[in-house]
Amino acid sequence: MTKKLYRKVVVLDSVIFFPEHRRRLEELADQVEEYNTCSSEEEVLERCSGADCIISCWVDISRRVMTENPQLRTVAFWTHDYEHRIDHAFARERGIYVPAIPDYGTDSVAELVLIALLNSSWPGGSAAGLSESVVARIGDEVRLFRKNVKDTLDGRWLHEYIKTGQRLLTSPDQIPEETLKGLTVGVLDPGVLTPCLVRMLAAGFRMNVIYSLFDRAHSLDLGFRPVERLVKESDVLVYDSRTLPSEYRSLLALPYLVSVDVAALSGPGPSLAGKTLGIVGLGRIGSRVAQIARQGFGMDVQYFSRTRKPALEDQLGIRPASLAKVMSSSDVISLHLPHHGADGFVSADLIRQIPNETMVVNASVGNVIADERFLLKRFDAGEIYGYLDVYQALPPRLELRTLTDTVTATYRLGWRTKSTVGLKTHKLLTKLSTPEW
Repeated sequence: MTKKLYRKVVVLDSVIFFPEHRRRLEELADQVEEYNTCSSEEEVLERCSGADCIISCWVDISRRVMTENPQLRTVAFWTHDYEHRIDHAFARERGIYVPAIPDYGTDSVAELVLIALLNSSWPGGSAAGLSESVVARIGDEVRLFRKNVKDTLDGRWLHEYIKTGQRLLTSPDQIPEETLKGLTVGVLDPGVLTPCLVRMLAAGFRMNVIYSLFDRAHSLDLGFRPVERLVKESDVLVYDSRTLPSEYRSLLALPYLVSVDVAALSGPGPSLAGKTLGIVGLGRIGSRVAQIARQGFGMDVQYFSRTRKPALEDQLGIRPASLAKVMSSSDVISLHLPHHGADGFVSADLIRQIPNETMVVNASVGNVIADERFLLKRFDAGEIYGYLDVYQALPPRLELRTLTDTVTATYRLGWRTKSTVGLKTHKLLTKLSTPEW
């Protein structure tokens, strides 16, 4: 019998393990103990006694926990934001491996920025065309965007329920939201399948696009399927109930993730084409936002970053700019700053410089805003518009409920899709199985 890597693994938070994850975890340890949260250091000490591996997300691991458990070899964090939860230098001195997961939500967070722009009310100039309206609906339904907006304003915060141990998720079926990247869109109407739509879905979001019942010129971003095959492959079905032949209407009853009837689309939102997007922070997520915006929607992209990215500038056709220029000359400002080292980076003075009618997006971290109340005040005055997914603490629900004309709000929706959560936990398990002792 092969000796397992760990004798006792203790999970201190509501870490999400799907069945496929649990199999891997059980292969790593003789014993696994799981708790939904911890309320005190004494409780952590009691639960971690004898453990050689601890998994945490929101629970602090004190020096005392490490000192009183000399057998402890690994403290793993199911998050990217862990530096304030443990004295990493002290752990390193004791030979304790401290892995975390910095790169699990790149696609889901970046996609959310564009989905929010397409589904929010703001002075975007020209109205969106049919293709943008179709993409807006796909994004809304795949990410349950409008539902999450309502839940946020009503105080139903799934992220907080998970964090505080009130909700335990054990199956991907419990997370209805999904990442767009990699999904297959099947189109059954020739009037919908424009080069613009293909560009947004395939070149922008990196979705697969297939079609049937008509023909199109050859394209590397597009594939034909016989209709029987298309309906089996498609996660998303796009059709027009006014023109779909009657013999194919039964196909609409199949269990797609999303189906979009072009005839039922509501009034168009703002068009993103030609707008100037200013990105503050061009790391993994900021770079993905730039790629979707440029290659999918033809936005003009400028960015401020402490490190220039010449290769990305050449690849995408984006340009560097000073922070002042990004903040003062962009139609949309999207913040993508790190969780540590950027607290208060967006000062009250920078907020004051944002021109009227600018759209401000923050799906990174709430603490980068130095004066959240002043930002909300500008929203309240109708001077600027916004999409917020993160806050300095919990969402200021009462204020947000009065700002629905200028602010669209969700709460920690960026990371929450089946694929992102699944990937996140697999990355954790891979780090556990390849320790750096």
